[in-house]
Amino acid sequence: MIEKIRIREEIPQDKYESIIRTLEKLKRKFPGALVRKTKTGEKVSFIDVDLCGGINFDVIVGVKNGNPFVAVEMEGKKASMAFGIMKFLLEEAGIEYSQECDGSEAYLELKKRMKAKNLLDFLGLSKG
Repeated sequence: MIEKIRIREEIPQDKYESIIRTLEKLKRKFPGALVRKTKTGEKVSFIDVDLCGGINFDVIVGVKNGNPFVAVEMEGKKASMAFGIMKFLLEEAGIEYSQECDGSEAYLELKKRMKAKNLLDFLGLSKG
């Protein structure tokens, strides 16, 4: 189980307003959203949203060191859904989202290292 996940993406300056508009639409669709101001922008908490059997998530938008960003935070068993929420936000703003690592690369590397008996095995050059 994933206890907590936080995904943060820097976004181009010209797309920042699109992210804000998308967030405003979400706040209208889910009126129970709680909004808090932060040092860098605002944090919007969506509590018991009627999606996927009920989820809670936070969306943080702002500017840090001159760079606009958006972040999604989730806790609990459904925390992996944060990737889908981030993908939705970015695509709605016209930004293509591609996960850099879904974990499969790390899995394959660990399997490879654990099975290798020597350097030739690790490099895939052994004849065995």
